[in-house]
Amino acid sequence: MIGYGIGFFTVKINHLLVIFLGKLWSSGNAQKRYVLVGGLATIIFGVVAFLQTNDLTVSLISASIFAVLFLVGIKHAMYRFNQYIEILNALIQSLFPKEDSNNDQHDALLADTSKISQQMLESMQKSQLESLKILFFFFDSIFAVFLISLTKGKFQFSRFIHLSDKDQVDYMHIWAESEGLNLAPVALKALIGYSYYTSHLSWDKIGYRGEVLRRSYIN
Repeated sequence: MIGYGIGFFTVKINHLLVIFLGKLWSSGNAQKRYVLVGGLATIIFGVVAFLQTNDLTVSLISASIFAVLFLVGIKHAMYRFNQYIEILNALIQSLFPKEDSNNDQHDALLADTSKISQQMLESMQKSQLESLKILFFFFDSIFAVFLISLTKGKFQFSRFIHLSDKDQVDYMHIWAESEGLNLAPVALKALIGYSYYTSHLSWDKIGYRGEVLRRSYIN
C-alpha cells in the first residue's frame, strides 16, 4: 500500500505546486511528473525489496504490484479532486435546504446557483481554482470530518457529502466557530451566497425586481 499512498499524495503535491509556482507547474505537465515520480519510486522500492530478499523474482513482482497501486492512488486522488462540483452542490443544498418537498422552484434555484458558481470557478486563475479544490478536498475528507467532529465529542467517520442534512449543518458550525478554520466556510459561503442571490430565481424572495438602486437610496 506504500505505492498507493505515494501515488495519492503525489496528486496533492502537484496541486500545491500549481498554487505556489503557477503555470510553470500547471496540470498540463502533471502526467510527466507522475511518470517520473512513479518510475523513481518503483525502482527504489524494487531495489529495497531485492536487498531485503536477495530474490530477483520476488523483487520484480513486488515492484510491479507497487507500480500498479501507485497508478491506482493517482487515479483515485484525481477522481476525488474532480468531485469538487459534487461537494459544492452538497454545500449549496446544506446552506439553502428545501423546506417544501413539492417546491420545484427551489430545485430550479439551486440548479441555477450551482451553474453560476461553476462559471465563477471556471473564470478563476488556475492557482486560485487549485486552492479551492484542495479546500473542497480537505473539507469533504473522512480525515477532516472525523478529527474536526471529534473536537465536539462527535464520532463521524464519513465524507461530508455522505453525512445527513443535520450532521452537515453541525459540521459546518464547528468550522465556523473555530478561530483557525472559520475563514474557510466564510470563503465558501461567500461564493455560494453570491451565486444564489445573483440568480433571478431568488429575487422574489428578497423583494428585488432587478432595478438599479438610486444613489440617494444608497446614501
